[in-house]
Amino acid sequence: MLEIIKYNEDEYSFPCLMVLGCFDAIHIGHAELLKKARLQAKINGLDLGVMMFTGGKGGRQVYTFEERLKFLEQFNVKFVLAIDFNDEFKKTTANEFLEALESKLNVKAYMSGRDFRFGQDAKGKSSTLKTYAEDEENGVWYMPVKDVTYVGEKVSTTAIKGFIEGGNLVKASAFLGRNYAVSGFVIEGANRGKKVVGFPTVNLKYPVDKVEVKKGVYKVNVLVGDEQFIGIASYGPRPTFNEQSNVLEAYIDGFIGTLYGRGITIEFVEYLRDIVKFESAEELKAQLKLDLKQAKLKV
Repeated sequence: MLEIIKYNEDEYSFPCLMVLGCFDAIHIGHAELLKKARLQAKINGLDLGVMMFTGGKGGRQVYTFEERLKFLEQFNVKFVLAIDFNDEFKKTTANEFLEALESKLNVKAYMSGRDFRFGQDAKGKSSTLKTYAEDEENGVWYMPVKDVTYVGEKVSTTAIKGFIEGGNLVKASAFLGRNYAVSGFVIEGANRGKKVVGFPTVNLKYPVDKVEVKKGVYKVNVLVGDEQFIGIASYGPRPTFNEQSNVLEAYIDGFIGTLYGRGITIEFVEYLRDIVKFESAEELKAQLKLDLKQAKLKV
């Protein structure tokens, strides 16, 4: 199990390789860096540590801190340096940041992406780390890792957020290495799905701290326990019933039973269409059947 080390508070005495970065999405670029760090830690007999911001660097996150911790387990990470991106931390210079790490951790090596920026006004960069490591008094070595591209485009969290918000979930999934997903407990809705439309659905409260998908209808995978189901989900208002608040509602094909109060995960696979107002519940039902048919046809 990962150990959580609070920045500038907790100590870690074992010799370690510290991976620096934001790691707010654990995308394919992050994964490449972590794989190389895992290998270097093993070769040099060091514990592997990764820095992460507890609440991101402002705005909604691709993944919550808890979700990112789970992703890190596959890379044999021993501990996470948890940092609160507050006003005090924003004023910390690059050298002050490195000194703080040295005072609490037994760092023997650093690794980061070549584009990593840190310290006040993001003045610290990979060349700063290189210079720091070249000073023999610091007793560390540094290895930068080349950025990862996908079809000629640099993989970044900023790009991924743009894909999610723009409805390009196929591209977002390619950059992430997995489908973008939200998890939560099924809540009670208007009970209109089965009674009025004839499509039993589940409602999930969209996490307030996660990047919002574009309003529309999606092909989704729904994870219930160890089972996975194909489905369709809509996120946004329900104009057919004159409801303007945003709702995440999913139909799970082939599932029989009740899910109220149970935890589920909805993976957004592909954007299907915009949300539109239908003249009747029957017209909406007919469209939902077409949506499900289209979702099943897509690989």
